[in-house]
Amino acid sequence: MKLEQSPFPPGWWSFALDTIGLQEQRPLVGTYGRYAFASLPELPVPLDGDLAWLAGSPGHEYHIGSDRAAEIPEKLSRLVEKCHAGGVSLPQSFLKLMRDADLQARIRSNTGCFLDVVDAPVPSPVGAGALVRFLADSQGCISWYLYIPTGTLDHAIVSSPEFYDPSGERLHDGEPDYAALVFSAESFEQFICRFWIENEIWFAGYEGTPISEEGRRYLDRYRKAPPDPIPPLF
Repeated sequence: MKLEQSPFPPGWWSFALDTIGLQEQRPLVGTYGRYAFASLPELPVPLDGDLAWLAGSPGHEYHIGSDRAAEIPEKLSRLVEKCHAGGVSLPQSFLKLMRDADLQARIRSNTGCFLDVVDAPVPSPVGAGALVRFLADSQGCISWYLYIPTGTLDHAIVSSPEFYDPSGERLHDGEPDYAALVFSAESFEQFICRFWIENEIWFAGYEGTPISEEGRRYLDRYRKAPPDPIPPLF
């Protein structure tokens, strides 16, 4: 789904990258900031739906699939059933990653994000479609969702500090802020690739290890992007 087709405002909820040369584009504002979507650079790897760019990357002992590895297959099976019954089409790249523990092991998160697959879609509070939560921050700061418009095969990734769960459970008091639900990627593969490469860049800076060629190209493109005229939100 293209941004111009989306009912959500754009935004990229993520961590700072100020320590590796992106002081203007990604300043430190807290554990997470809502950064400018328009400044995000083009990804430096080809995306064709099969996650081939991920298969050749190193695996990690602790990764986004570690925490709930035992739960994912059963929850995914229930999710597929309920989506099929409700006419909700899950993207193939999403199913591929959720069914492949080896691919999951190649994605790590410096903020402890983990795969948090729900067992049913929920109606989106914005637009006409369904939300499927698949990734959560370890402290409940941000959650990421598939947004699947009603009656289509299209999808996008949206993210929010709000928690949309089939059980109706809430993590935060007060009325939910629907404006904080933002468009973060045109596809699941695009999102997971950007999430992967930004975390690998962060870890390289933190550990003092070489940044990959893909990471260097990403940083070079990002440095040329104009800073957001509006300060990032926490």
